[in-house]
Amino acid sequence: MSYARARLGLGILNVGFLVLLTALAYAYQMPSTFFPYYGGPWYTDWAGFLVVYLAYALLSMPFDIWGGFSLPCRYQRMPLLLPGFLVKWIRGLAVQALVMTLSATLLLEGGKHFGLWGAAVTLLLLQLVLLFFQWPLARWTGGLSTSTSAQGLIQAAGFDSGFTGGPAGLPGLQTTVHPAAWSTSLSSPALFAEHLRHEGLIKTGTRTRGVLLAMAWNLLGFVLSASLPWSGVDTIFTLLETLLGCTLWSFLGLLILPSFSRPGTLEADRYAAKQGASRAQLEAAICEIDQLQGEELSRPRWVETIFHPVPSVENRLNALDSGHQPYGAWLAARTALYLSWANFGILSRAVHSNIGRPELWVLPPGD
Repeated sequence: MSYARARLGLGILNVGFLVLLTALAYAYQMPSTFFPYYGGPWYTDWAGFLVVYLAYALLSMPFDIWGGFSLPCRYQRMPLLLPGFLVKWIRGLAVQALVMTLSATLLLEGGKHFGLWGAAVTLLLLQLVLLFFQWPLARWTGGLSTSTSAQGLIQAAGFDSGFTGGPAGLPGLQTTVHPAAWSTSLSSPALFAEHLRHEGLIKTGTRTRGVLLAMAWNLLGFVLSASLPWSGVDTIFTLLETLLGCTLWSFLGLLILPSFSRPGTLEADRYAAKQGASRAQLEAAICEIDQLQGEELSRPRWVETIFHPVPSVENRLNALDSGHQPYGAWLAARTALYLSWANFGILSRAVHSNIGRPELWVLPPGD
């Protein structure tokens, strides 16, 4: 079994496990059993959310160690010993725990004082804040070291070869991050093409569309979930019920949003070709980065349709030859997972692309 297929199987298992637990807790309204009180000072609510996060971290720990350490070791892709991995993983958990629990507390405060629409506006603002601080959070969560290249580009170094960088931040104010390892692991033709592709992500608007779609998806799921009779936003147990509903909505997004994400990748490929990257240069970039990430050159159609927001090498090269002008929302599926930190998205680091890999929790692997 290939490394990519092993990771895919683990991601399916982890997501399925969390979705099943979420569905049971949601159907049996378990938050009202464990948190039956109607409110208190904000810090007592925050403590309740922290307990929930710690339970989630404990349940996810075997999958994180499996995906972040055991599998990479088996396929000789892990440069760290177990203590080093655990330090990296615990640091990532600490940052995510702080962000997710404080966000949930703010959602509850907004709901207590202004009802559903107050909480919805709070969620919108929290997603904007997460976008604004995407690059600092990526550094803190993944322990990335940074430098500036001669061209003025930010370069980031981590331990995971799947890190691809890319635009980070609010559209119009984004920072473009390049993996420092690419300067030695990619050929010159591949680097040239990938610089043009990253430029195209911004100039074509496909990254902006991906961000907007991700934000709208999370916001819609929150409002729908909070509107159900047994959910709400004004007590910790009703808000937790709403957040459980958001997790189920995120699972639906894992099935739907990749169809919007894949054309965004092809759009950036097409932009680079129009700006002077030859087919050979683009093929070098696509193939070399794919090898660094441990992906497959081709996939069964149903596997790509359901599980992969980035097209396979085979499909990307075929699209270049077709002459078709794609139009998409780049990385909307994985961006929605990162932005779901604002509404306690427990699937945000459970998918095959980032399970157990803190470097990829905030800046998910792209293309």
